[in-house]
Amino acid sequence: MKKVRCPKCENYLTFDETQYEEGQSLVFICEHCRKQFSIRIKKKGREGKQPADQPCGSITVIENRFAYEQTFPLKEGNNLIGRRCIGTVVDIPIETSDMSMDRRHCIIHVKKNAGKTTFTLRDNASLTGTFLQNELLGDKEQALLKDGSVVTIGATTFVLHIPAANGNE
Repeated sequence: MKKVRCPKCENYLTFDETQYEEGQSLVFICEHCRKQFSIRIKKKGREGKQPADQPCGSITVIENRFAYEQTFPLKEGNNLIGRRCIGTVVDIPIETSDMSMDRRHCIIHVKKNAGKTTFTLRDNASLTGTFLQNELLGDKEQALLKDGSVVTIGATTFVLHIPAANGNE
């Protein structure tokens, strides 16, 4: 089962994606606000060929009392991470009721150079700070991340996943 969010009231609607073909458009009417909206079932990339916008890695938010498990892809460049809130633009909007996480909390920078990919973490002047492996990052400090790095922002924790093909340092 997949979840889609109403663009007007942010209510979740669920549907069984196995009942539809890739590339098919679906129209929904929100049960809560009666807004009509549509989505397209994503096409999978061709076998053996990666799409140009292939993610460099991902983070997985660990389920806790504030949020459910969530996974987000990382892109090359800056990935601004924060608490999801209407009107706040971030690259990785974590859905949580954790008010100790800032709306624009920290940044993971992904850089590809000569077949190697590096991941660095820095705090974004958050109120509660950013922790890497239980160590508080200093003001304007950048820390090198590796596969399996554990980061805590507010009372929420996530883990970095780097594909072996990225040749991370």
